[in-house]
Amino acid sequence: MDPSDTEHPDDELDFTRPGALPARTPTPERVEQARAEARHVAPQLHESGYYVSIAKHAESRVPPRSGGKYAVLIVEDDGDLAQLLIDIFTLSAFEVHWASNRAEINAELNRRPGPDIILLDILLPDCNGLEILRRLRHHSRLATMPVILMTGKAEPEDVVAGLAAGADGYVSKPFKPSGLVKAVNSVLGRV
Repeated sequence: MDPSDTEHPDDELDFTRPGALPARTPTPERVEQARAEARHVAPQLHESGYYVSIAKHAESRVPPRSGGKYAVLIVEDDGDLAQLLIDIFTLSAFEVHWASNRAEINAELNRRPGPDIILLDILLPDCNGLEILRRLRHHSRLATMPVILMTGKAEPEDVVAGLAAGADGYVSKPFKPSGLVKAVNSVLGRV
């Protein structure tokens, strides 16, 4: 058994408790690195048919936590878009989970074995996706969890904020479904 999978009461991720696992601001170095990444890809993004689609490529394939199918957690409050994403990733042979608010996010992230990657909206009804991402990056068990931000916020400063917070990818809405699947596969080292 992986020691990171053992349950510790203080290790449980809970976004419903104020002050639990405080969000930390990124370092100035990380912000500058994010600015450089955003500037580097801006010209080709505009030509690609959608404004922003950045996905880091994993150095090696990330093995599925369950040992079987890869699991994706879709954090999206728009039920119609969530259903479209569920259909897309189910057809792409993923196990799919969905959360739309803090309580559901908590339940999904505390489930074992948990997701292999998170598609995270920034604007949610009762929380901010950037705050969630920052807290994930400072959580002992979930710090390296791949996260792709999936949002309608596509201004350069939004992209910089997302990358500086630790996102492995940033895809703006509207997006091409094939582009989103490609981004997920890239982050998981499957391409």
